[in-house]
Amino acid sequence: MLLAAPTGVYASDRPLLTPSDALATPDVDEPAAEPEEESLWAQIQGSDAAAALASASSEELAAERLAELGYTGAIGADVPLEYYLNPLAATAIDPLQLDKVNPEEFDIPIVTNAMVQKWMTYFLGRGRKYFGRYLMRSTRYLPMMHAALDARGLPRDLVYLSMIESGFTTSATSYASAAGLWQFMPATARQYGLRVDWWADERRDPLRATKAALTYLAYLHKMFEGDWWLAWASYNGGEGRVGKECRRHGTTDFWKLVEKGALHTETQNYVPKLIAAAIIGKHPERYGFVGVKYQDALAQELVEVPGGTGLDVIARSAGLTDEEVLEYNPALRRWALPPDVPRWNVNLPTGKVEGFAVEFAKVPVEERVSLVRHVVKRKETLAAIAKKYGVDSEEIARLNHLTKKSKLKVGQELVVPARPGSSALASVAPIEPEAPAESAPKATSSKSASKTHTVRSGDTLSTVAAKYDLDISELKALNGLKGDKILVGQKLKVGGESKAEAPAKAAASSTKSTTYKVKRGDTLGSIAERYDCTVSDIKSWNAIKGTTIYPGQKLKIKG
Repeated sequence: MLLAAPTGVYASDRPLLTPSDALATPDVDEPAAEPEEESLWAQIQGSDAAAALASASSEELAAERLAELGYTGAIGADVPLEYYLNPLAATAIDPLQLDKVNPEEFDIPIVTNAMVQKWMTYFLGRGRKYFGRYLMRSTRYLPMMHAALDARGLPRDLVYLSMIESGFTTSATSYASAAGLWQFMPATARQYGLRVDWWADERRDPLRATKAALTYLAYLHKMFEGDWWLAWASYNGGEGRVGKECRRHGTTDFWKLVEKGALHTETQNYVPKLIAAAIIGKHPERYGFVGVKYQDALAQELVEVPGGTGLDVIARSAGLTDEEVLEYNPALRRWALPPDVPRWNVNLPTGKVEGFAVEFAKVPVEERVSLVRHVVKRKETLAAIAKKYGVDSEEIARLNHLTKKSKLKVGQELVVPARPGSSALASVAPIEPEAPAESAPKATSSKSASKTHTVRSGDTLSTVAAKYDLDISELKALNGLKGDKILVGQKLKVGGESKAEAPAKAAASSTKSTTYKVKRGDTLGSIAERYDCTVSDIKSWNAIKGTTIYPGQKLKIKG
């Protein structure tokens, strides 16, 4: 695998993304079809409220990465045209103006070696159009980033890490599903407190993602005893790999590790690319970036809104369109706020909060959306589902980002707005979001009497666990649950054995294995993310030497 440029924390092979269809009125009488095999990302992308915007930004990121591959020699490298047309003029002066680069202007370590010069040449040549766009978008987020960096006592020039990761685009998604301004992978994002599930992806929230990234960078900086180059390399390639190579070669000099070929090509290019971006970004006019149409700084305020509220209600109350609400809240993935929290912080344009509060207070509670998750059954149509819940089929289509050509599939999950008083609400529990992997429960010798709990309408795993002083992972282990769904009338064990026995049961079950059939677009990285394991684990379990897998191939997954 040859990758010349970074695309996120712990990135791996990435399938290209495709744009989502435009919204349109669905054929409400189209019956549910049998599900077809498709990639995990295609399933997620198809129902994402902001999919179209994310796709456009992701295509730009993919095109920029492709250009980098060509430039570094991985594919189709060639000599710039100007060297053929006028070689003397092209080499007569120093276009990089290295004599003007003053390291004391920066609060990160700066050098101008051959690798840095190579990336400066790229940004001023083939990558010039991309760099110009990055500069244009930079001013939208730099004030917020600088304030967050100042609060943590970290170098302001760390903003250039975000520049080379995402081009300052919250909606950018890499081939491996790294996302947001700082291109977090899902597992790393959750590790640093960001919510990534069916309802929201806080990797795309500018402020929350920035704070998480700075926490991670500060941790890496401390781990490598103040060496920013090693910290950046670890952000891209993983601290375990970088630390291992430092010990193996007996050096903490990043450039010596590069000379020895100790790091992945992508990671070796990451540090000089960041330095080059900082040098040009500090003085863009010096390098010919004049007349850039810089964007206005992000100007927004926070307001608390009850969980589950529809975005259309928020938009009307604030005097905005639904799309404008999403623009200020890129973390939201559905046309409603997550329903599993009492309140959710919503971003509104500066000056809109006061008016919103007045108008929102006028909206009766019964006119706010009550959301449930519906699993499509054989031969069901949108019209039939809408009738069951007492809503319009167009509303279901809008909430699920369905199009005129969309076909329902048996087993497909839809988020449905069920009006208060609907008979369907009596038998369907509210939506419980996909939860991140729970940490192992703490062992304790306490015991309780054998008990069971009968699931009632409105119950979720989290509310049941809280009622009986259990962790969600303990409750799932007691009942042998793998997912997060529970049904009305279902009986759950909530006691009767030592809490210390639950981890033991979970550990025992982890020795079991399952078989996964590779789908088009899958990579070892995406499969490892799905099953909460590492690429090395999958390769070991299946005796795979390289990184190539094929559609239809069956892989053994343990645990």
